[in-house]
Amino acid sequence: MAPAPSLAFDRHGVGVPVVLLPGLTFGRRTWRAIVERLGEGVSSVAVDLPAQGESSGSPSDLADVAALVHGLVERLGLEDPVVVGHSMSSRVAMIYAASYPARGAVTVDFPVDVVSFAEMVQRLEPALRGPGFAQAFEPVQRSLGLDLIPEPLRSEVLAAQEVRQDLVLGYWDEVMRYEPGQVQARVDEVAAAIGVPVLAVFGQQLSSDQRDHLRRLVPGIQLEEWPGSGHFVHLADPDRFAARLREFVDFCEARRHI
Repeated sequence: MAPAPSLAFDRHGVGVPVVLLPGLTFGRRTWRAIVERLGEGVSSVAVDLPAQGESSGSPSDLADVAALVHGLVERLGLEDPVVVGHSMSSRVAMIYAASYPARGAVTVDFPVDVVSFAEMVQRLEPALRGPGFAQAFEPVQRSLGLDLIPEPLRSEVLAAQEVRQDLVLGYWDEVMRYEPGQVQARVDEVAAAIGVPVLAVFGQQLSSDQRDHLRRLVPGIQLEEWPGSGHFVHLADPDRFAARLREFVDFCEARRHI
């Protein structure tokens, strides 16, 4: 049996634990600008996912990733963290909040319409599995809106990105194997099981149907829509995002003492 992956992480500050998880192909250092702005009273832990950044292992089922993150939380002696995930890691944050003790969960630009995303990935699958992987992935890369991140932060984020075929195929395995409707149902089932506060931040405006869908799944969800901010909404305006995240962290902490 292969050894469990070792998760690389950076820890800063003392206070309410906040775990920060990067999106697919990106490393934990993409959270540095947010960590620097959270202020005192927060213990932030930015983590590389298995096979990304400096973490060992191979791409894993996202429930297994959540379990690994929980193991790290326990080893560090953190109590009921707020778990923050960008993009794909938003789902890890949701799984964590539905499965383990947590103060709250934050999702950053996770697609409400998972069906459309799954359909896109399945259309690209033959090309992604072939020798033209880099060319097939390029439309995905362009859709990230990295140009909306101000410099020098944009260059730092790109330096923390590693686009590898095995990484993308491994983490998108579920999306490729299941019918798009099944993938949506699995995501919705986890979201509906969360019993702690949830903040969802989007870089575009949602439709009324999307808002209603989220509010039915997660009563009391806090929605933030920042049109024109792109997929990296948290880094397009790091001051704004850090302030909103800190407000949510304080809300979760106050709720624990009611």
